[in-house]
Amino acid sequence: MKTKILWLSPNLNHYKSRFLNHLAVDASIDLCVFSGAGRTKMGDQELKGDWSFTQIYVDVPKKAFGNSKLVKHKLKSIFNEFDWVMIPAEKKNLALFFYVMKLRRQNKNVRLFSYNHPVLKSGNGKITLLDKLLTKFYYRKLDRVVFYTEHSCEWALKNKFIVKDKAYWANNTVDNTEIKKHYTYQLPPENTPSIVFIGRLISSKRIPDLIHYYSELKKHIPNLVLDIIGDGPENNLIKSALKSDANINWHGTLIDEAAIAPLMKKASLVFIPGHSGLSVNHSFSYGRPYVTLQGPSHAPELDYLDEGQNGYVLGNDFESNINTIKDLLTNRTVLERFCTNAKQKGDYLSVQKWVEQMKQSLIDD
Repeated sequence: MKTKILWLSPNLNHYKSRFLNHLAVDASIDLCVFSGAGRTKMGDQELKGDWSFTQIYVDVPKKAFGNSKLVKHKLKSIFNEFDWVMIPAEKKNLALFFYVMKLRRQNKNVRLFSYNHPVLKSGNGKITLLDKLLTKFYYRKLDRVVFYTEHSCEWALKNKFIVKDKAYWANNTVDNTEIKKHYTYQLPPENTPSIVFIGRLISSKRIPDLIHYYSELKKHIPNLVLDIIGDGPENNLIKSALKSDANINWHGTLIDEAAIAPLMKKASLVFIPGHSGLSVNHSFSYGRPYVTLQGPSHAPELDYLDEGQNGYVLGNDFESNINTIKDLLTNRTVLERFCTNAKQKGDYLSVQKWVEQMKQSLIDD
């Protein structure tokens, strides 16, 4: 008998669609995704496809999903059809979580789980007392919690946010099989250094720092190219930079690996100064080093970065950081070693392993 899962997804982006499809393909899983309208003004784009999961769509933006009467009404009508319901443990979903707990009391056969970060956060990545209390509340009430990384799971256990028999992990990842359709691993071209930025153009990504670092690096590496993949409310900063540098290329939002692969193929490294999450996995899946700056808002996926081996999390010394990135771009021996290590990590973070880890998290009784 198949395990029936309802996955609540206020924002069903292309990353999520692809890895959920792999879960749906598994013969032991019957997956339904209940999705909202996401964050279209923030550079997100939903990927349309012939998915193996059933999709229920409501035209409710992510910020309103947790308080929507439409969402609650639809959820009530289908709730008892599932063995597991996944609800994101976020503050904006608190009202919906109370409602889901009520539905669970009425349907004893249904269990609740979340797939998330180890602890809730507030603005600028700050963890407040309320964040800690709400996190512990969620974890007490959920039947199971699946963390994005093994390190996140261990951290939550060590800091007594959750009891051991509820805590599991499945490495959050990207669809490496889709990448392999359009790309075979190879080292970056020689003598044509290139940086790729891939992500939404929002303040947490630190777009001004991206431009600042690139401009300084060009003083040392005149033929350096910057390819920017993404869109969002801060695209005016990119438009302005384009006017003064012909080596900056802005490609807008790309969600098809067929379009992304040629840019990653020629890239020396991926550099995102700010918030880093699945872009780490994306970079490693192409065998490219990942570079970012220290900050409070990074996601658990940054745990996959091995400092000085497949990337860097740089500190606050601008000149030192410039020298570190410059050396990686210009020292071919070091760059090849970083690329090889990134590729190995990307292989470890395969979507096939994610499916097995997620299945084990839910089927393990």
